[in-house]
Amino acid sequence: MLPFEASGQATRRQATELRRYAREAALGPVILETRDALLRIPLIDLGPGGAKVRLTQPLTEGMRGRLYFLPPHWHPRAVETIVWRIDLDGVVLRFRGPDITPPSGARDAWEAHVPA
Repeated sequence: MLPFEASGQATRRQATELRRYAREAALGPVILETRDALLRIPLIDLGPGGAKVRLTQPLTEGMRGRLYFLPPHWHPRAVETIVWRIDLDGVVLRFRGPDITPPSGARDAWEAHVPA
């Protein structure tokens, strides 16, 4: 075993090399709709298969929801998600299906009901 392997650097390097697509730093908040609430939350980063968000509300792994991406940073769209993993720096939401077109007027409704 090499010294860097003992320290865990090899594992982090291998995980990085296995990532097929780069993650993008996030711009602006998104809306997470769960069975119980609508939450305006900061997006940490975004990839093609999921997103990492910073939450103040408790969620559990396996919880389902819908993530809404709103202008001005994105075109209005929504995607079904599942809480995949809970890390120290945020919650990983894995996308479960194709984009969903949000209902017309949805942005105004979300902004009226979701605190900034």
